[in-house]
Amino acid sequence: MNNEKSKDSLKITILNKNEKIKPKRNTKWFIEIFLISLCLSILFSLISELMLSYTSVALALILILFLMVANVVFDVIGVAVTACSIKPILDLSRKNVKGASFALKMVKNADKISCICSDVVGDICSILCGGGGVTISVLLIKLFPGVNSLILSLIINSVIASIAVLGKAIGKTYALNYSQKIVLQVGKMLSFKGKISK
Repeated sequence: MNNEKSKDSLKITILNKNEKIKPKRNTKWFIEIFLISLCLSILFSLISELMLSYTSVALALILILFLMVANVVFDVIGVAVTACSIKPILDLSRKNVKGASFALKMVKNADKISCICSDVVGDICSILCGGGGVTISVLLIKLFPGVNSLILSLIINSVIASIAVLGKAIGKTYALNYSQKIVLQVGKMLSFKGKISK
């Protein structure tokens, strides 16, 4: 009798394990991330278009460098938040360490923070860097009409892409090794007097 009951309970356990877990629907977050992406894309595109339309090669390079740095920095934050363990941040928050409360909120919402930093800001910066590369190519062709435009564009965009990938690779390694330090530092910068409601 007991054997039959144990077999039945085992069957129920197996059935429960085999059931597909339905993912939570988070429609509100999807709409929010779409709107954030749209607004940031329009803002960044407008700024870069205005700056690149009336600029020199030197200023265009500075803008691309700025976008690359922003891309790497935000990617580092996104990776650090994802990799950071919640326990040490929770302990620091209980001790009222400056920025720890905000850092805790970031870690608790790691999926959203990572999406905004690594995907939204990162992808927008990458696209704008590509657009900046095209602008530099056009400006250089105007200065040196005899240059092969196709080869020049390929070289410039390849160099930009390679530097961006290298920067993000170095940044990811740093973020994984120092995730807690990075998250806490960002928490300090974004918090006001270390007092943020949980």
